[in-house]
Amino acid sequence: MATNPMQRKSRISFLLGMLLMLIIAALVIAFLYMKIRSQQEEIKKLNTSISSVYILNQDVKSGQVLTDTMFTKKQVSNEAIPINATQEVYNMIENAKIVDSSKRTINPPTSTKPYYYYRFEGENEDTIIYKQGEENPATTLEDGDKIYYKDPKTKQNVNTEIEKFDTVVAKIEMKANTVITRSAIAPSDEKTTNDLRKVEYNVINLPVDLEPNEYIDVRLTLPNGQNYIVVSKKKVSIPIVDAQYLSDTIQMNLTEEEILTLSCAIYENYKMKGSKLEAVRYTDAGIQNAAIQTYQPNNYVYTLIKNDANIVNTAIKNIKERTMKDIDNALNNYEDEGDLSSKIEPSITSTQEQRKAYLQTLPAIQ
Repeated sequence: MATNPMQRKSRISFLLGMLLMLIIAALVIAFLYMKIRSQQEEIKKLNTSISSVYILNQDVKSGQVLTDTMFTKKQVSNEAIPINATQEVYNMIENAKIVDSSKRTINPPTSTKPYYYYRFEGENEDTIIYKQGEENPATTLEDGDKIYYKDPKTKQNVNTEIEKFDTVVAKIEMKANTVITRSAIAPSDEKTTNDLRKVEYNVINLPVDLEPNEYIDVRLTLPNGQNYIVVSKKKVSIPIVDAQYLSDTIQMNLTEEEILTLSCAIYENYKMKGSKLEAVRYTDAGIQNAAIQTYQPNNYVYTLIKNDANIVNTAIKNIKERTMKDIDNALNNYEDEGDLSSKIEPSITSTQEQRKAYLQTLPAIQ
């Protein structure tokens, strides 16, 4: 059937329009494909340019034990990550756990929660942990400690013990939102040995603002000005009685040799009028090495104490009562220039009173 020129022209225009539309559609599809491809490349590039870092969710002190509950993991641009915030940091923190014999993770104290506790699945409240043989909730735990807690369902005491105690400590003081780097943390330097014991002392003069988990040296100062380091870099815990910290008492983990050495220093402090046994705090325990012990026990006293521990008990009793006896000839190798104890005793009493007041300002113990 013949077509007139107008129909043929119209058909050609239609076909040309369709072809043009196909070409435009192809160009749009190609453009969109390139755009999507470009965005995928950018996303891929972005994913490779960011990494996870640990950021503190609370303030920590130098030497404080750290666990994963104190951190938040965030995605940050690689350009903003310190070079030493590496996988090693993640491994150290994620492996730093306190675990009981049931493989249950124990959460450490924080500024708002002063006790160790469990958080059971489905439970809204924390289950406080107690040390076996003690009525107060535990504020310190060590490897092998026997502990118990009240089961949230049965409300009965469940006995267990610490099986794994791998901890990490802060080398420096850090504020919340700090990105953790390898240079800021270190494995705990407290190693558990067979003769390690937790020992309590109430005859050491303490700094006014000494708080739990800080590190100290114990020093003996003689009346002639000589000063000796008896034991060095010991983390202290402070016992709690009736929901109050004891102002004159600390606990430390000591080896048998350290216990005997400190016993000698206590005895000599008792025998020497005007001498003083005091705790000196580390300013940045995380990065400061332990001081070298300079105190050498008198052989006679060392043997005496080793054979009769009651001598130390007597010395402690008399120090607390502030009654000084005559100086033993074996220890009296100095010249007494006046009654130094008359000046030292009021200073010690004043410090103790200030310390009681300071401890009352610490967060309330629930």
